[in-house]
Amino acid sequence: MANNVCWCMCFRVKGPEKEEKLRRTVTQVLKCDVTQSRPLGAAHLPPADCVLSTLCLDAACADLPTYHTALRNLSGLLKPRGFLVLVDALKSSYYMIGEQRFSSLSLGRQAIEAAVREAGFTIQQFEVISQSYSSAMANNEGLFCLVGQKLN
Repeated sequence: MANNVCWCMCFRVKGPEKEEKLRRTVTQVLKCDVTQSRPLGAAHLPPADCVLSTLCLDAACADLPTYHTALRNLSGLLKPRGFLVLVDALKSSYYMIGEQRFSSLSLGRQAIEAAVREAGFTIQQFEVISQSYSSAMANNEGLFCLVGQKLN
């Protein structure tokens, strides 16, 4: 039931109205480099209840050790018992934006789960969505949504 409520709430507001609401709500955009021990640089923010990473973490990390480090760095932004939500492509080594090809760290479910646990999270949910893009856009084997909770 909760998922249906969230879905309905998300799509209740349309186009320009949603854009205006977002502009009123978002007061600041910060640069983030997950490969750094202080991902937000000099910005000082209180620990967050939730951190969301969507379709970018595997592009920011060149190898598995960097991915592990990035997850630990994101953990540092969270309160104890805070949530990490990852949405990303499974086993994708590249993606296209227009004519430009970008490399991506190709990770399967087991590698992702191991890295999240090693970073100090319990996995509350891991859902695989069988959506794959055309090989002209990416070579993924689906998408995933992971919800992890930071240990105390």
